[in-house]
Amino acid sequence: MEVKFKKGQSVRITKRNGEIINGIVRDWDYNICTFVREYNIDYMKNGQVWTVICVPEDAIKEL
Repeated sequence: MEVKFKKGQSVRITKRNGEIINGIVRDWDYNICTFVREYNIDYMKNGQVWTVICVPEDAIKEL
C-alpha cells in the first residue's frame, strides 16, 4: 500500500479542537475498521518530544 506521507517528513496537523501542530511523521498504520491510513506524529513541547497517535490522513498537510 502506498502512503501519502513518508517517515521523517515534516507535516502540519490540525486537531479536532482547531489546534495546529508542526511535527514529523514517526510511522503509519492502516485502520481496518475505518479503512483509513493513520499516522503517528512526533512534535516538540516544552523541550520534550511528544507523539500524537492515530492522526487520519485528511488532517495532515505537508510542510
